[in-house]
Amino acid sequence: MADKHVFLSYLREDKEHVDALQAALEAADFTVWRDTKDLWPGDNWETKIREAINSGSLTFLACFSTALGKRQASYQYAELMLAAEEYRVRPLDTSWLMTVRFDECEIPAVDLGGGRQLNKTIHRVDLFGAQYVPQLTRLITAIHRISDSTPGRPSPAVLESVAGARLAEGNDVERLRNLIRNPSLVMDFDEHVRNLGKSVVGHMQNRDRFPIDAAGLILEGNPLIRAWMQRMSEYEAVVAPALEQVKLLAMYGRKSHTHGLSQFLKVVGQEGIQTSGLNLYRHSHEYPALILTYTAGLAAITKNDFANFRAATVDAVVTLREVRLPFIAQSGGFAVVEQDWIGSAFVRASAGGEVADEVLEGLRTRRIGSLHTPISDRIYTLLAPVFQDNFVSDDDYAQAFDRVEILFDAIAEDTRITIAPFHGGQRGYGRYTWRHRYGDTAPEQDVRAELLGASKGWTPLLAGMFGGDLERAKAALDAVCDNAQYFRSKRY
Repeated sequence: MADKHVFLSYLREDKEHVDALQAALEAADFTVWRDTKDLWPGDNWETKIREAINSGSLTFLACFSTALGKRQASYQYAELMLAAEEYRVRPLDTSWLMTVRFDECEIPAVDLGGGRQLNKTIHRVDLFGAQYVPQLTRLITAIHRISDSTPGRPSPAVLESVAGARLAEGNDVERLRNLIRNPSLVMDFDEHVRNLGKSVVGHMQNRDRFPIDAAGLILEGNPLIRAWMQRMSEYEAVVAPALEQVKLLAMYGRKSHTHGLSQFLKVVGQEGIQTSGLNLYRHSHEYPALILTYTAGLAAITKNDFANFRAATVDAVVTLREVRLPFIAQSGGFAVVEQDWIGSAFVRASAGGEVADEVLEGLRTRRIGSLHTPISDRIYTLLAPVFQDNFVSDDDYAQAFDRVEILFDAIAEDTRITIAPFHGGQRGYGRYTWRHRYGDTAPEQDVRAELLGASKGWTPLLAGMFGGDLERAKAALDAVCDNAQYFRSKRY
């Protein structure tokens, strides 16, 4: 969200209040768009304002005082009209538009469409009087929640694939849909899923495109990082045609289809596990299987189908140095790339941001801040278009994503506890470990409370996860809660 900003709409008479508000927002790591610093002589005022509101605003913050009622005319009214236009085309539950009062004033009755009005529909924050500090904290928390749940720029390959899958007739997605509907076509279903796996793995095994070892490699430093970032984008292009099909499998697959789902992810996951070669390249080779596992996990969660969730995770077993374990117990964001600054460079490039040599150097030396969980953040953005019709808001999608990652981490912890030779299991711990830092209940604690409340009737246990053993599930989630708290404390 580094390219997003808080747009401040206000009157010159309130400059002192706005200066203080801007300082508080910037101290909370938000970029602020304000006409006094972002409009230059010669700029077309309306064009620049429209761009700032429609294209890059994380939230539009309309600031009011009694000064507005004393004005016969004001440019703020024009800004509010532009904001109302933008508000009308956003989801009904959007929190994009917010209002602030600096004193006991009336908020204008701006028409927001659908019977909504600025002064009645939008809950305000009052930044004056004894409640100034708690109200300011509440405002910053609300904006953080928006920034934490709003996906960034999606992948063109994924957008193209999603559009093609939904518009074309007779394509692979439609064929798979018919195979799932007709349980008698078992052989045809198995062949279809097997060919899907062969297609993905076939691309991954192209060593000209995805080399693993360092033989003949002359790249180093920034050229190597750039080659790696291009490689990661190509991995996304490889899996893009499979995303809708994996989603379909995990959402609607019947009991007879779970084996096909786990076999598909086994094949891709096993190819992803490379035990020798250049570390940067062999670790990144897990990225396609990780994306596909997240896709299946999210799809199963949308239907509360833990038989398919188990098939995509616990049953998708790979062999690592003679130890058999679920792929997701080995892999995760920090398995794909251990250094967050490198992952942050990739996310920045994927969002269309600048990745000049000085930026890479700034990330490497920590002069430019890195993301805490760059691969997790990237997958969150990557899959948003795939699931855009399955969640009513970005926040619902973000909560489901949290839940998937928590369960992934619980499976990894259970593997560490139950498989003696395996000592990994901390390669995930994604974005949920930093997303809930402003007073929300930690989501892993909610999942643990859900387990304790349902006991042996907990749905994942009924599906056979954690061996159907309540104590195993408790031990795994206890470890997740402890580790998440540790990571959260380190990040803030």
